[in-house]
Amino acid sequence: MLNAQATETSSGFYSIFDNKKGLLTPPEVCQMLGISVKTIYGWKHRPIARKVPTGLFVKFNRKLLLRTDILRDWIISQNR
Repeated sequence: MLNAQATETSSGFYSIFDNKKGLLTPPEVCQMLGISVKTIYGWKHRPIARKVPTGLFVKFNRKLLLRTDILRDWIISQNR
């Protein structure tokens, strides 16, 4: 489902998440994963159909953000 171009590091996390802040904007996630912004908003508006983990999205001052820790764990679980 997610086609992140990354390698697993010795700590078990994907290197695309190294040195990333805790919350990312949809364009930042899209650039990192190589997906469209439309896909991110599809996850937001159809979480059950897309099997999106709860707590992935945070709204702050009308701005949509994604939690890096939950996104990383979700990607790892999708690639097992």
